[in-house]
Amino acid sequence: MEDYKQIKALCQKNATATFKILDEFLLYYAAEKDKLGKEIDRRLGTYRHITQQIDKSWFNMLKTQYIIHRVLKEGGLVHKYLKHVALQNLPPAHRSWLEQQAASPWRFSFAVVTDHPAEDFYEMEDVYTGEPYLVYSPGMSNTLKDGHRELWFNLIGFNGVCWQTYGPLAGYQSFGPDDIFFFATELNPSIEDDDDLIADVEKNPVPYMMLFLGSNQPLTVHEAHPLVIVLSDLEGVSLDTKLLEKDFNHDFVNGVHKLSLKGWELQPHFSVAYYDEKDNILQVTALTEMGYLKLVEVLNDYGMDLDDVPDIHVKPSMLNTTEEILKRKIELMPYELLFEPKQDPESDAELEKINQLMALALPDINAGKKPDIDGLAKKVGVDIDTAKEILEQVMGKLK
Repeated sequence: MEDYKQIKALCQKNATATFKILDEFLLYYAAEKDKLGKEIDRRLGTYRHITQQIDKSWFNMLKTQYIIHRVLKEGGLVHKYLKHVALQNLPPAHRSWLEQQAASPWRFSFAVVTDHPAEDFYEMEDVYTGEPYLVYSPGMSNTLKDGHRELWFNLIGFNGVCWQTYGPLAGYQSFGPDDIFFFATELNPSIEDDDDLIADVEKNPVPYMMLFLGSNQPLTVHEAHPLVIVLSDLEGVSLDTKLLEKDFNHDFVNGVHKLSLKGWELQPHFSVAYYDEKDNILQVTALTEMGYLKLVEVLNDYGMDLDDVPDIHVKPSMLNTTEEILKRKIELMPYELLFEPKQDPESDAELEKINQLMALALPDINAGKKPDIDGLAKKVGVDIDTAKEILEQVMGKLK
C-alpha cells in the first residue's frame, strides 16, 4: 500500500525546487537566451480575441507554462542549457534536480481521473496513449470543488515517484477525447490519428491552451440523452429512395434527398440521412448516439455499409468553442441548409429590434429598476405595447 503521507512530503519538496530553479531562474534565463518570451507573445497574439477575455495573472501563467514546456519537454532546451556556464555554476543539488527532469521529459496530457486514492492524489489515464499515472495536484482538488470534470489538460513533470502539475489547469465539464480530436483536426487537417494529435500538442500547445474558453460549458442532456453531433459520409452510393419510404419521411430539393427516420426524426435524436444523387454521397446524421446507431442499423438493412463508429462525434459545446477560437463558421451538415425555411427579412429586422430593446433594458432590470419602456421602444422602433408585453414577461420571470 502506498504511503501517501511520505509521497506528499516528497511532492512538496519537489514543488519548492520547482519554484527556486524554474520560476526564479530558468524561466527568465530561457525567455532571454532563446527569445521565448517573444515567441510566446507572438503565438498568443494569434488568439488575442480569446486572451483579452482573461485576467492578467492567468495570461502570465499561460506564458510561463509555455516557456517551461519548451525547456523541459522531450528534446527540450534544458539539454543545451546544462552545457552552459551559467548552469554549471548552479548549486550541485539544483543541477542534479535539473538533470533528473531532463531525463524524464515533461509533457502535456489529456487525461481522465480513474481513482482518488488520497487527498490531492489522483490516478489518471491518458486518453490518447492509455498510460496510467499517479498525479499530485492540490490545484485539481481546488477545481473539483466546483463540480465534476470530464477531462483534464495539464502540463505534468515527474518527481521520481509520481507526477505533478505545473501552471494553469484545464478541467473540462463536457469535453471528451472525441471533442479534442475534432478540434485538433479543424486546427490542423493533416492530423489523422492520436499520435499526430500528441505530436501537434508538443509542437505548439498554445491553441490547445485556448480550449479553457469552453471548460465550464456543461454537458447538454435531453430526456437522459447527451446531445452530440454524430455523422458519417459514405461515398459511391447508388440509392433508390422510393424503396425506403416505409421507414423514412422523404423530401427532395435540388438533387438532394432528405430521409428522416420515422419515430426518430424529432428531438432529441433528429436521425436524418441526406442522399446527394449527383455526387453519390450519403450523409448520416443524428444529435444523439442512440439516434445515429438506429439510423445506421436501418440503412444497413437496405444494403448500406455504414460503420457504428462515426466520422465525426462532437458535442455542441466543442463545436461552439472551436468556431470561436478559430474565428470561422464550421458547417457540418451543409445539406440541411437546403431544407431550411426561407428567412423573412421583415421578421429578421423585427427580431433585431427586440434584441436591441432587451440589451438596453437589461442593465436597469438587473439593478432592480423599472426600465423606461416607452422611451426604449421609441429608440429602437418597436411597438410600445409589444415592448411592454415582452419586458413585463422578462421582469416577471426574474422575480
